[in-house]
Amino acid sequence: MDPAFLVKLVLSFVVGGTWIALGVALAERRGSRAGGLVIGFPSTVLIAVFFIGWTQSPAAAVRATSIIPAVFGISCLYLLTAISLIGRGLGTALAAALAVWGGLSALLVALKFDDYWAGVLLYAACFAFAFWRLGRIPQPGADAERVRPSGPLLIAARAVFGGTIVALAVLLAKAGGALIGGVFAIFPAVFTGALVATAVSHGPGFSAALMRSTLVGGISVIVFATAVRLSFGPLGLIRGTVVSILAPLVSTIIIGKVRDGRRINRSNISAH
Repeated sequence: MDPAFLVKLVLSFVVGGTWIALGVALAERRGSRAGGLVIGFPSTVLIAVFFIGWTQSPAAAVRATSIIPAVFGISCLYLLTAISLIGRGLGTALAAALAVWGGLSALLVALKFDDYWAGVLLYAACFAFAFWRLGRIPQPGADAERVRPSGPLLIAARAVFGGTIVALAVLLAKAGGALIGGVFAIFPAVFTGALVATAVSHGPGFSAALMRSTLVGGISVIVFATAVRLSFGPLGLIRGTVVSILAPLVSTIIIGKVRDGRRINRSNISAH
């Protein structure tokens, strides 16, 4: 096996699993809004883009971002399907969400879609539709978010479980051939790991609340991809990577502040 790919596989397992475990642990302690913003932050996609830039060239890494917005548009529909059906059981929700994701992703790969800005428009349309539809679905009550924080053993188990899903997706993307490999290269592994882990541990209400916030947190991935396209050319791989991490970090902080402000305003209106 190629040593560079082996390093990428191990890092995907470690970073992906750790990200899922930390995001869920944060949601247990600080609420689904905070946890969702963390889970939605670019983690495994950052590793994938960096390794393309390292093993090939920064220009190749920029080209690899061309499909990211369209892919995350499909991920919005994946989350919408999962949240809409999770009340009927995790198996039903996951099967339907994966069917939606698989069909649309295969179409995207088969069409060799690589227009970045058209992808941004597609993402915006999918995000707006998913956000609108979720606003019409009754949200779980506050009791759904009052869960007992998990101990170190369960957090570690989630990390192993989530990391395995992420690493498996990376492995299948490498070994699956043109179409299957292309589809698994854009598999929402972190979202799936978090969805399953929270539904099993805390039930559908908590899982749905976390995935709603993850939908919004995913905006940072588009910010990351745009930063890569703007910085990798003039700044190179290392400095461009730093800029591409800082940009979505700032956007995530801003989104968190805006959401907190809206929640406070709603609370003040309700009090009056």
